[in-house]
Amino acid sequence: MCNPLSALFENKAQVRIMTHVVAGFPDLDTTRQLVKTMASCGVSCIEIQIPFSDPLADGPTIMKASQHALDRGVTPKDCFALARELSAEVDIPLLFMTYANIPYAMGVEKFVRRSAEAGIRGLIIPDMAFDEENYAPTARKHGLCPIQVLSPTMRQDRLRKILSHGHGFVYTTLKTGITGAGSSIAHEGIEFIHRVKELSNLPVAAGFGISAPEHVRQVMEVADMAVIGSHVINLFSKHGMEAVSEFLKECTKK
Repeated sequence: MCNPLSALFENKAQVRIMTHVVAGFPDLDTTRQLVKTMASCGVSCIEIQIPFSDPLADGPTIMKASQHALDRGVTPKDCFALARELSAEVDIPLLFMTYANIPYAMGVEKFVRRSAEAGIRGLIIPDMAFDEENYAPTARKHGLCPIQVLSPTMRQDRLRKILSHGHGFVYTTLKTGITGAGSSIAHEGIEFIHRVKELSNLPVAAGFGISAPEHVRQVMEVADMAVIGSHVINLFSKHGMEAVSEFLKECTKK
């Protein structure tokens, strides 16, 4: 089974965090520096979002960042180049996150191949059907993990089917709806992680709403990795790179 991300979960005592950046926000050079800063703060992996004009799963913060990048002319080609440079500079896995229109417009085979050539280790495409006949096999053929995204409202039968297609790890949302920093972790999200754990041995990454070190610790009691996206973008936008660094160092403390 394809799992180039398996090493992420070998150290059971580690506080594992996946962070999120939007390629081209506020510009490509700053995105590059953000990724390098995050890596130096002890995060386990980073998802780089290829901006798309209709990011269905994203809340206001990431939507605004994506539109900003698009307005500056950032293209998938720029994202491949960015990933290629960063994969040679950081020693943690990089993943692409985007929406199905991007690989479909480019051609799934070409998109996956170019992602692999750029050093990407996994793909997170929330609106890609889990049983789409070309996507997952093509990703595995090129050594990438197609990460499945799970939601608390999923029926048990559908959840079982999606988990049977999982590789690397699965990404569970802690709430129903869109991304965005929150003041607390929803009880339904924690319960959902338990449900997933009962059905699969795949590691579980959990996100949507994590915005404090105590949220990370709460999630890590049941999940294998915490995902932080909108809060980091908000921190950077309001207080700069140093604030991101301080926050992530606090989150990754054992």
